[in-house]
Amino acid sequence: MDIEDPRDSGTTPATPAASAIIGRWRIGIGLIQGVCAWGLLHAVAPSVYTAGVAHPTQSLYWSERHPALFAALALVTAFIPTIAIAELGRMGRKMLALYLASAGAAVAALAVYDHWRDPAYFEWSSAIRVWPSFRVAFCTAVGLFIANQLLEHRARGYSIFKHYATHFEDSWMRGFQLVISFIFTLLVWGILELGASLFGLIHLEWFRTMIEHNWFRCPALAMAFAASIHLTDVRPALLRGMRNVCLTLLSWLLPLVVTLSMAFLAALTWVGLKPLWDTRHAASLLLWACAVSLLLVNAAYKDGDDSNRPAGVLRWAGRLAGPTMLVLAIIAAIAIGLRIRQHGWTPERVHSTAVTIVILIYSLGYSRATASGAPWLKPLETVNVLASLTILAILILLLTPIADPERLSVNNQLARLAQGRVDSSKFDYQFLRFESGRFGQDALAKLAQAPEVDIKSRATLMMGTTTPQFRLRGDIDPNQTEPGFSHAMVYPEGTPLPSDFKSQNWSNDANCLRNGMPCDIYVGPFGQGGAAAVIVNPTSGSQSAGTNYSNRNAMVYERDSSGRWQKTGTLNHIDCPDVAAAFRTGKATAVPPEHNDVMANGTRLRFIFDWAFEPQCQAEKPADKLQSPKTPGDSQAPAHMGPAFGSPR
Repeated sequence: MDIEDPRDSGTTPATPAASAIIGRWRIGIGLIQGVCAWGLLHAVAPSVYTAGVAHPTQSLYWSERHPALFAALALVTAFIPTIAIAELGRMGRKMLALYLASAGAAVAALAVYDHWRDPAYFEWSSAIRVWPSFRVAFCTAVGLFIANQLLEHRARGYSIFKHYATHFEDSWMRGFQLVISFIFTLLVWGILELGASLFGLIHLEWFRTMIEHNWFRCPALAMAFAASIHLTDVRPALLRGMRNVCLTLLSWLLPLVVTLSMAFLAALTWVGLKPLWDTRHAASLLLWACAVSLLLVNAAYKDGDDSNRPAGVLRWAGRLAGPTMLVLAIIAAIAIGLRIRQHGWTPERVHSTAVTIVILIYSLGYSRATASGAPWLKPLETVNVLASLTILAILILLLTPIADPERLSVNNQLARLAQGRVDSSKFDYQFLRFESGRFGQDALAKLAQAPEVDIKSRATLMMGTTTPQFRLRGDIDPNQTEPGFSHAMVYPEGTPLPSDFKSQNWSNDANCLRNGMPCDIYVGPFGQGGAAAVIVNPTSGSQSAGTNYSNRNAMVYERDSSGRWQKTGTLNHIDCPDVAAAFRTGKATAVPPEHNDVMANGTRLRFIFDWAFEPQCQAEKPADKLQSPKTPGDSQAPAHMGPAFGSPR
């Protein structure tokens, strides 16, 4: 491959021969990338690949035996060949080789650390996680894009803060090129699916079988992506025209966004900040508004050339965008600061703080550009480059142990607990157990050895919890770390709860059995043949306004043949007020089912009531069903009905 001059100059080869050579190399790299992707998928258990849960009975796949190495190879395969395809013909060979080696080592290290910090696939699962997390994949993609464009600028021989028009041209063209290439790749796959459907019309399924195998799919799509990169690279005028049309359309959205933002700020002076704080997600919306404004300002500014200067209304909107963004960013920063002061750091608040810092840099710079006497927003050019370097630095901090969001959050929460700023009963133990990876679990284990009795008992209980309670971040329920049955009400009043039921291990069952969540427990002869049964109905929030009582089911527990309590079914409508009153006063009785099961050649077909025809609370509350039969005749079932509820069949 002897094309030193164009490559060393950092430009795309202009001659057809050089372009053809570059194209063949790009297609070849795409083929290698696809083969590597096929090999990686071949090393993954099908259940992990499709559902994200390891199969419990099969032997471990290679990816499960070496998950950190697999994650590193997956991330390297996704990004490094893509960089090589994009930069082939733009960077010198030595610089490109050094760049690829350095980027590959950095990406692999990030993947290994990402797996080490949180090796579980789900927050509540012990399944082995083999794929890199979305967080590290997304942040790595953003960081590599920024680093790639800065290095490409240097490869042209320019200083980082000089020749902003080249910065604009390379960055926006590269971003638009990647989007077009992804769309082209999807269209290629769509055409292959169309071909498979056409062959299927004449009952030839070999083509569909072929394209559904990874050994075909991965190389084909990777080569399609590489071909798209090359085609758009050798026809830059077409791509540039499409890009300019899109930027022009986007720029005319700037006055609308600025007007809405200013109207929002004006309304905020009238209604105050309290409604904003009450939303509990104001900061994220404000930051999104700033990000949209930022995108549209740059779409209007383009490369800053006088020939591309927009219309007057766009220039005025651009001047107002900076101060408007600054006010929105300050309000977002105040909102995040209040939440941190009240509840401490969480990974989400660390990420939000990082985004706020970047937005503040942009908004301060754009406000200064508005106030300066330079041509329209000219200082914006320096701000954009400086902000890009800041983003790159922040990503490095967040993806490494230096400022790992989970590590910072765990340390902060532990400090708040040690300083007494949060009571031990209101501390978020679930955050440590399920939502902060290795750092949180190690911290929870230390709290389980703490000298304080309350902290030790709550941490120990949470360590034995296998399923998290789904809740909004910050909605901490102290009952979750209290002993089981501590807030359970047993009915009818005075009825003892079976001792073996209370002493059984309920770590995987209803909340009120494994911790202090409130519930009603009904004990009575509801089991088979009148045997004792226990009905458990969690009551937390069940009587709140708007509750659909008919959608709540209580759990029925009976002893099995070995005497161990097992969940055997559920009861509906138990939260209907009159139904609950009947259970609490001992007036609920077992009755025969309304519909028979069916026996077919020795097989029993169980009847299950269709929810669409299931009667609601009012239809289930006639007086004769809520109290014991008054006469012997009342207790006899009609001839067409099956045996009594719970009795042997």
